[in-house]
Amino acid sequence: MKEVLINNKRFKNLIAFQSENSNKPFLNHMKECMSIELNKNDIVVDIGAYIGEYSVYAIDQGVKKVISYEATPSTFNVLNRNKRGNMIINNLAVVSDDKKKTKLHISKGIGVTNSIVKSDRKSHFIEIDCIKYDNAVKEATVVKIDVEGAEYDYNIIHDNLRAIILEFHPINNIDWKKNAKKIIQDINNAGFKTIIEPTFKSGWNLTGSFLR
Repeated sequence: MKEVLINNKRFKNLIAFQSENSNKPFLNHMKECMSIELNKNDIVVDIGAYIGEYSVYAIDQGVKKVISYEATPSTFNVLNRNKRGNMIINNLAVVSDDKKKTKLHISKGIGVTNSIVKSDRKSHFIEIDCIKYDNAVKEATVVKIDVEGAEYDYNIIHDNLRAIILEFHPINNIDWKKNAKKIIQDINNAGFKTIIEPTFKSGWNLTGSFLR
């Protein structure tokens, strides 16, 4: 893979990854992220920040602070170079319990599917530091979660959150879709309105946004 500098209407001087067999750099889909209007008092926590597209977007919207978590060391290096404004970046995995170390399973390519959840697509693992989800979001008013399957173990809903942006991921050997629908129902029961509801019809329809 190689690094490419992005300069367009949305991003200025953003470093992104481009795979050897692609003719353009990879950028995460932002529709659900942008469906939540941000304000100057928001503290945004970006879990699975990757190279920081949403973190940078939130800073550009003038939020109070962004706290970003990216587990993969090589990706964190790019996130660090994309850092701007009041972004606090952490090279940590976010886990559901109190453990201090965890395995990060590494996939081939640009690292967008690296995960603490093991799958057949992962070639090897590294051991990394981690933080409990509850501690990661304790200041947050808005959280974005894109963690390649680890989302099913999180206690996602916290009283301090006014918005949740959440991508679900297919996981082998579990009824992940049933689990995802249960999480959505729990979010709605906690007083959140669904802004964009995932339909699960394709890989582009796995993310939801919720506001209260």
